[in-house]
Formats: sequence, C-alpha cells, structure tokens
Amino acid sequence: MEAKKFDILMLFQFLFAVLVILIGIYGKVTENYNLLPLMLILLSVTLFIMGLREYKRTQNLLWGTICLCISLYIFFVAVEGIMFN
Repeated sequence: MEAKKFDILMLFQFLFAVLVILIGIYGKVTENYNLLPLMLILLSVTLFIMGLREYKRTQNLLWGTICLCISLYIFFVAVEGIMFN
C-alpha cells in the first residue's frame, strides 16, 4: 500500500474546510447568519480544490469536473446573496 503524499492542495483544503465548519458552528450557536455568504465562498473554494486534487490524482475529468461545476454554482449563489442583501 502506497503512503499518501502531503501536498499544498491538501493543506489548503483542510484549512478552508475547518474555516467552513467554524463559521457554521458560530452561526448556529449565535443564530447570526450574516457570515453565511462567506461560508459559502469558502465552501466553493474547498470544492474547487477537491476537484483539482481529484483530477490531479486520477487524470479523469468526470469527478473533477463535477466538483468544479458544483463549486462554481455555490460561488454564484454566494455572490448573489452578497449583492442582493
């Protein structure tokens, strides 16, 4: 079994995922949902990095493209939420 290599994309994915979780917990505990667009932007960045890592790992466009499309949609929803509020 091959050992997993540590790369910079994994570090950024972990960092953004932790930030999403912390902002989500903060919003739920305080019932203050003003940071929801920021959380969605960070979530889209996390999914974007997941898509890049998946494409880099398998060289298969299917799952990488799905993650990238979902991240672009979430980013669009977050920007729309910022603009209309």
